[in-house]
Amino acid sequence: MLRTSIRFPVAVLAAAALSLGALAGIAATAATAAPPTLRLDGIGPLRLGMRTAAALRTGWLSNRGRGCELGGPPIPVVYRFRGPRAPAGIVGVATFRFGRLRNLSFTGGVRTALGVVPGRTRVRTMVSRYRSAGFSVRAQFVGTFGGTFVFVRRGGKQVLGGFGGRGVVRTLGAPAVPVCE
Repeated sequence: MLRTSIRFPVAVLAAAALSLGALAGIAATAATAAPPTLRLDGIGPLRLGMRTAAALRTGWLSNRGRGCELGGPPIPVVYRFRGPRAPAGIVGVATFRFGRLRNLSFTGGVRTALGVVPGRTRVRTMVSRYRSAGFSVRAQFVGTFGGTFVFVRRGGKQVLGGFGGRGVVRTLGAPAVPVCE
């Protein structure tokens, strides 16, 4: 009678167990990772005012398109946050005029340093947090757009904007939420 036996060294089994544990840890970390922070001067490696070529080299941007035709001349150029190095889940556009990054706007996948998250934070909460932090803040309902715009200013200059419908911030923009009528 032929007898076969397969033996796995203990080291191989231990290595497999460690690998599975590491993969589970990475998946758990990715699932709970905080979204990128939208700063007053940019997000991640992107800074307002930087040149288009430098912004593209970050690997965060792709899918070039035309911005609002009413925003020209020249018509602004927009890129989506779908580059190979862009954080997963980020939904927004970077707007360039005259070859420089002029505006960032997001509907998801980001937060501000004061914890404002599109789709989750109430407009009144955004206003309260930024006023408490020493910013000049104004909120105004605009019927044409069916929602409330939030204007956050520092030193007389607009640095952040929000737009909300039904009381919830839907869009965040630095330095403002772009509109095209």
